[in-house]
Amino acid sequence: MSSVSSKLCVSLIPENLEQLKKLLPQCAKSDLVEVRIDLMKAPDFEKIRKLTRKPVIITPRTQEEGGSWEGSNAAYLKTLQAACTAGVAFVDVELPLAAQVLPHLDRGNTQIVLSHHTGEKRLDELKTIFDQMLQFEADVYKLILEADSLTEGAIALDLISYAAQSGMQFVIHAMGENGLPSRLVGATRGNAWTYVAKAYDEETAFGQPALHEAREFYSLHKKSSNTRVLGLVGWPIQQSKGWRLHNRLIDLKIFSAKETHESDYLYVNFPTENLDEFWAHWHKHLYGLSVTIPYKEQIVKHLNEFSTEVRISGVCNTVVATEKGWRGHNTDLLAMEQLLRPHQETIKKGALIVGTGATARSAIAALKRLEVNPIFVVGRNGERGKMLSQKFGIDYLDYGEIHYASAVTIIQTTPVGMSPYVDKYPPGTALFRKNRVVLDVIYNPAETRFLKIAKDRGCIAISGVEMFLVQAAKQFEIFTGEPISIDEVRQVWEEIY
Repeated sequence: MSSVSSKLCVSLIPENLEQLKKLLPQCAKSDLVEVRIDLMKAPDFEKIRKLTRKPVIITPRTQEEGGSWEGSNAAYLKTLQAACTAGVAFVDVELPLAAQVLPHLDRGNTQIVLSHHTGEKRLDELKTIFDQMLQFEADVYKLILEADSLTEGAIALDLISYAAQSGMQFVIHAMGENGLPSRLVGATRGNAWTYVAKAYDEETAFGQPALHEAREFYSLHKKSSNTRVLGLVGWPIQQSKGWRLHNRLIDLKIFSAKETHESDYLYVNFPTENLDEFWAHWHKHLYGLSVTIPYKEQIVKHLNEFSTEVRISGVCNTVVATEKGWRGHNTDLLAMEQLLRPHQETIKKGALIVGTGATARSAIAALKRLEVNPIFVVGRNGERGKMLSQKFGIDYLDYGEIHYASAVTIIQTTPVGMSPYVDKYPPGTALFRKNRVVLDVIYNPAETRFLKIAKDRGCIAISGVEMFLVQAAKQFEIFTGEPISIDEVRQVWEEIY
């Protein structure tokens, strides 16, 4: 595993020296500190430099480049010269002013960050801009683009690949919420450092992760060029904590035993409303993905190989890159099968599945492997329900016909009852009887109202948390090749939840 790890640079915008003194102790775990002097009047760079032993980047970010610094070009040069004279580690010089500033700047031992923020999103044009930047002598070349979607983040990574050929140091990423993945992945692809915020909601640019988040949740400071990128793709996924679980497991099981692993891993969320567009731009940058709603069926067309569970269900929630291309797995099916198998003799007498989505298909396939008969499916989408009935040879019921189901097992696969709508629950509770088996796939909250009713009526209740942990353990092993116990996964889950 590479010994070169990513550096973290906290970006601050203090109003005065006293405020900076109070902020700097909160940056103790960073590698560098950027002091944006946009709001400081007549900053004393000698005093600023002596406030910390960390390398300091002095940045007057002009309004043209998205900041608040005001002043003439002459004042800009004078300010940067004062910072160089004081011996700060870096000064940030903006590309539009480079021709007027750099020839007249006596930099001494201070290094130059040549920066530019652009609205350009076309890769060829961005390459041209980067080449133009290289015409100026600098130590680090910083080129930032805006992100309207995840696509721009992938373009930033393509630009990183191009910039790496120059042999120069650089910082390249996309801004905004959609740009966050490019910041995180960029840390593993050659960026000299990653800009982070001191704390949550205190970013100096949109999309910056917090220092604590970057270190404790992503372990970004430990990542290197050998890091493989994993992630979760779906919409919406803002409430998912799977990224924290997987990153923590990676830290415990992989990085802590790095001498036995050639690669490390980084797990990132990819919220997208367009799977095909996401796949077209991002798949070459990825090693594996967890796939959630609404893409568990749509992802299949992008695969080269399929596990047995994907073949029999038509559903995939885990993909991983192989020498033959992308291979799909269905750990939802495997998890349900594992949780239900201890009750196989009971559940053989019949099951009802609530819902007609991708998870319902996994449930049907799992039940069939457990030799359950009859199987009923109920849901609002009659067209989907009838399709499942014909494809799998089961019975479709509408909600008014649930009482006809001969079922001792009820599997709830809809999002009804998920946080924050915890008081809601779907139909199906009319079948609850003592010792019947009830599984709710929702894991937030751990006990849904649907499951609580089942417990109150004496049912054998299986929480969605159990299904989530089992499938997550299987995913982790598929991604990393590292076996992991459910107890290990559960312990981490309880720590982060």
